[in-house]
Amino acid sequence: MAITQPGTRRIGEILVSQGVLTEAQVQDILNQQHRHGRPFGELAEQLFDVGPEQVEKAWIEQYLDYGTEVDLEQQVIDVDVLRVINRRQAWQFRVLPLSRADGELVAATSREDLRRAVNFAWRRFDEPVYFLIASRPQLEAFLMKHYPWASAPSLLAAG
Repeated sequence: MAITQPGTRRIGEILVSQGVLTEAQVQDILNQQHRHGRPFGELAEQLFDVGPEQVEKAWIEQYLDYGTEVDLEQQVIDVDVLRVINRRQAWQFRVLPLSRADGELVAATSREDLRRAVNFAWRRFDEPVYFLIASRPQLEAFLMKHYPWASAPSLLAAG
């Protein structure tokens, strides 16, 4: 799974700045990705022994660089996309699938839940995921609306 965000540094750029990859290695990965359509992080791991933790750290840095929270009221939610995960997954990982755009699954999470959401998305989806960052209270309100669960108040207290 690749995670991208328009207007921010790409995962490869971050891994170069962290000293994990060289620019030549990033170009090799991009060439392989173009030919085979496989996720950047997966290729980095396979071709250059980049650890999954390093890829995750780069993803998190990429999203934190972006820094802007979206208003979920302004987002279009495709009810068919909500079906890609179940209620337990939505609440456990604080992920709200929103739509598909440009070959990517668009989902929302909060800044506090980003690491958990990225880990879940990386293991769960075979398609790139584009995360929008929302405030946690608004995310939880939308989760309650789209994935209603009577036990959610106890999850909120524990989360």
